[in-house]
Amino acid sequence: MKRHFLPVIIAAAFFLSVTGSCIGISSEITLRRDGSGTVNLEYRLSRELESLGRMDGNEGRPPVPVGRGDFERTAARIPGLALKSFKSGIEGNDAVYRVTLSFADTDALIRFLDASGQRASLSGENGRNRLSLVLADGGGPVDPGLGELAASACRGYFLTLNFSLPAKADIALTDGAGRHIDPPQGWKLAGGSRPSFSAPMGEALLFDGPLCLEIEWGR
Repeated sequence: MKRHFLPVIIAAAFFLSVTGSCIGISSEITLRRDGSGTVNLEYRLSRELESLGRMDGNEGRPPVPVGRGDFERTAARIPGLALKSFKSGIEGNDAVYRVTLSFADTDALIRFLDASGQRASLSGENGRNRLSLVLADGGGPVDPGLGELAASACRGYFLTLNFSLPAKADIALTDGAGRHIDPPQGWKLAGGSRPSFSAPMGEALLFDGPLCLEIEWGR
């Protein structure tokens, strides 16, 4: 598995469906006018999920790619990306990993978000920038049993994406055809110079249909 940000969300969906364990993900991306910036990440793994690393013989390695070695290898592969800090510990019932990376340009940022280029893109047109992130592919209606499992296993875990941009931004959720989606009850979406998105992790992972996040701001 590629050790990049959006694929970790896919890994979280896999472990939720197979083990009934959940992960919370929080990020803040700061993007400067010259294209450089930082990414601050926090991953919260339920202790049940974190313990899988010990059960399969990989003592000390989390079952999803959020360990120090994962980020070191990612930074070594992507020109312009550097690992600035890494901390891990136990907080209550969670194993918590906090990471700070810096990127020299937007190419490094996009490659970190998703090396395939299929789930993350940054484009510019008519004096506007647009960052697009595919959060869910949408595999059709969710099995009611899996939906109940997600609601139970992921209670208290969120997917939170924050951005600090050089200009005020509009932010929207869209489907695979670019049509706007109204945030479900309990989801949060806010624009401005610090746009943000937050949703319960289980609901975001098992969203019934394609789910994209679009952030647009002036140059």
